[in-house]
Amino acid sequence: MMDDIDEKMGKKLKWFGQSDTLQTDYVVYMDEISSNIGVKPNIPLLFLKDPWLALKVFFGPCSPYQFRLTGPGKWDGARDAILTQWDRTLKVTRTRTVPNSQKCFSFSVLLKILAIPFLLAALFIVLN
Repeated sequence: MMDDIDEKMGKKLKWFGQSDTLQTDYVVYMDEISSNIGVKPNIPLLFLKDPWLALKVFFGPCSPYQFRLTGPGKWDGARDAILTQWDRTLKVTRTRTVPNSQKCFSFSVLLKILAIPFLLAALFIVLN
């Protein structure tokens, strides 16, 4: 047991440096904990049962939903949550479109119209 702890601490020292040895890699930690609990998804078996879900689990982001597919604490909605997690992530970045309003003149257009004659007059005075 102590050899395992020493090995992990050595890896953490290499990875995070001296000051951050209490940190750990999330994916490695979750894989180890889920294996001990018995909730780690079996990817080869998942490829046989549900290939689309297996592709999302294998190539997608590591999310807590993966550990709710099998074992104790199994959740029936975990499959749908994994398949739609990118939709829910990207939806908040899409804003609604605002219809164009018909304004007669905006302040910036008025400024441009007034600035052009003043610039031409200043240029004429400087060159003469």
